[in-house]
This record gives sequence, structure tokens and C-alpha cells, in this order.
Amino acid sequence: RVQELKESRPALLGRSTMQKLTLALCLSGAAAYVAPVRQTASVARAAGTLADLEGGQVPLGKWDPLNLADTGEFGPTLEWYRAAELKHSRVAMLACTGWLVNQYQLYFPGDLSPGTPFASLGKNPLESWAATPYDGKVQILLAIGLAEFHSEFGPPYKKHYTVGGTFPGNQIARTPSGWQDVWGGKVLNIPYGPGETDAKFLAQQNAELNNGRLAMIGIMGFSAAALVPGSVPALDGLDGVVAQGWTITA
Repeated sequence: RVQELKESRPALLGRSTMQKLTLALCLSGAAAYVAPVRQTASVARAAGTLADLEGGQVPLGKWDPLNLADTGEFGPTLEWYRAAELKHSRVAMLACTGWLVNQYQLYFPGDLSPGTPFASLGKNPLESWAATPYDGKVQILLAIGLAEFHSEFGPPYKKHYTVGGTFPGNQIARTPSGWQDVWGGKVLNIPYGPGETDAKFLAQQNAELNNGRLAMIGIMGFSAAALVPGSVPALDGLDGVVAQGWTITA
């Protein structure tokens, strides 16, 4: 029995380390969504009102039933909420795309690691995650943590989005004279083309937000279908939708 415990200890330590690393990265990412500390009135940008924010679409328009846009206790929280929505939207769009790519068995050629070809990971993303080697999971989690950390940079690198800077993930800013780089004071001054009007840019922003909102609903549906068989009738019965070994039953 002692010998068996000794032999199983590395595996137990490996799982424990993975759990701690996952928790640390989740907390570091969640820190970006903690409401900012109290700011003085001079810090909040004047444009930080719901009427000036893109994303108001028919039929709901400027929908704010909880009056979050009027919350002034913590400073420019409206920009913080929009940045959180934008991050979730982009992640959800990538997640939906990845889910469909897996479902249609579109794999990278070659091996993920020695002896583990990409094609062996399966059609369901949850099953693919379970089949990914430990080192691969660590690299993925570290990449996510670094991306989240990078998105929250402020001075002296760039102006933070809660005080008038561009939202996370936007490398260049739209100015009256053209596009400008937002990092390190570098100026690109890329002039606008004939069709690059403010109205077109607003339409593109609204399209991204609407697609992201739909993707957030979509990935929740995919996840429900994978974990609770029969919970999404439109996906019920499709091959590879239910994640074997992950299902939740009554």
C-alpha cells in the first residue's frame, strides 16, 4: 500500500498544481472585472454617458433597467462595463467558432504533442480539453492570463480605457485626422479612406457588439447541450454534441 501511494504521488501533485494554476489565472482574469476604485470627478471622461455609447440597437435601444450608467460611486464604471461586455463578446465568438470547427472535424495537421495527433482529440471541445496533455493546458492558461494582463495596461504605456483610452484589444485609436497607435506614444497617422466615415465605423462597432451578444447566448446553448443531454432540442441527437464523461444528470 505504501508503495502504491508513493507511485501515485506525482500524479496527485500534478493535478493539485494544475488546480492551483487554474484558480490563480481565473482570479487574475477576474481582477480585470472588479469595479475600479473611487475616482475624482476630473478623471471620468465627459462622453461616458449611455446616450453617447455605441451598442444601442432596436428594439431595446439604450436599455439600462438597473441604471448602471448612472453609477458614479466608483467613477467611470460605464466604460468598465462596456469593456467587460466587449471582452466576453470576443471570447464567445471565438468559442462558438472553435466549437463548430471541432464539430466539423477540421483539425490542424500533425501532432499536438508526441504521440497525440490533433485529430485524436475528438469532436467535442470538452473532450478535447480532457485529452490535451498537461503541459499544453498550462501553456493555454498562461496565454489567457497574459492576454488579460496585457489588456489592463495603463500609463506610461497607454491611456486606460476607464479614463478615455481605447477599449481592450483595440491597438489603434480613431482620431479626427486618422488612425493612431495607442502604445508607447507611437503615431501611425494612417489617413482614412474615402468610405471610412464615422457612420460606417459606428455601424461596425454595433455589428461586433450584436454578434458578440448572440455568440454569448450561442456558447451557453452549446455548453448546455454538451453537459445536459436534451436541454437544447435543436442540438439534441447531433453526433458529438454531448460531451462524454462530462454530462450532468438528475
